[in-house]
Amino acid sequence: MIRQKIAILLPLLFTILTPVTALAQEPPQAATPPAQPPMMFGGVEPLMSKQKEVVDLLLANQWKEAREKAKWQLVVLAGYVDQHPGLAATAVALEALADAGAGDRGPALCRWQLAQKIDPKLAGADLSAFGAAGELLRNSPAEPSTASAQDGVQAPLKVGDGVTRPEILAHVFPLYTEAARKAKVEGTVIVEAIIDRDGSIKKVTILKGQPMGLSLSAMESVCGWRFKPATLKGEPVKVHYVLTVNFSVQKGSPPAIPDH
Repeated sequence: MIRQKIAILLPLLFTILTPVTALAQEPPQAATPPAQPPMMFGGVEPLMSKQKEVVDLLLANQWKEAREKAKWQLVVLAGYVDQHPGLAATAVALEALADAGAGDRGPALCRWQLAQKIDPKLAGADLSAFGAAGELLRNSPAEPSTASAQDGVQAPLKVGDGVTRPEILAHVFPLYTEAARKAKVEGTVIVEAIIDRDGSIKKVTILKGQPMGLSLSAMESVCGWRFKPATLKGEPVKVHYVLTVNFSVQKGSPPAIPDH
């Protein structure tokens, strides 16, 4: 008798439980983009809610707060730069806007160039809502791959043969990305930077990288460094300069060391 009742109830239980199981297995629905997305990055991809908070700070001219929030977002998003380059690039671009608004021209242009390297679609972003800060980035010239005296642009020199070594005046350590810290990824990142005649960083390139956003973290940080420029015959000159960053989980955020 008990077996007969169980046999009768099983189909009913299956009918009741099946919709619940199917619902649990469905992937979460993507957030619906706002009806009027922010002007910035409208053609790239919808902003995350936390990134929209940074945009609001930028529009309110709260440059320091915007820069700090964008930088800490990068700690999380940089770890997924290979899978979601647009989001990581947006974090760097928002920081560049904050730099520009605060009057830090060198870091602003360096980070803006870095953001476009990660996601080239940013070149078409509408920055008009951000006033003078957006204007600075939008009108920034690209660093030429080649230069000569004939086109009026000094090609970067190498240290040596009369060219003095630039000296670090101000720097911040690169931050360990959340993904790399959790995975305990360690290693060396080697960055080649172009240091301009005013001591600001014009461009950063990875010579040896590490996964999970450590390369991006190193480049983003170096963009904000300030140097006493290299000189040739007493005059400041633009130079290539190599920096080595050693990431160690136990030691935390690493310093960048000039590669002599």
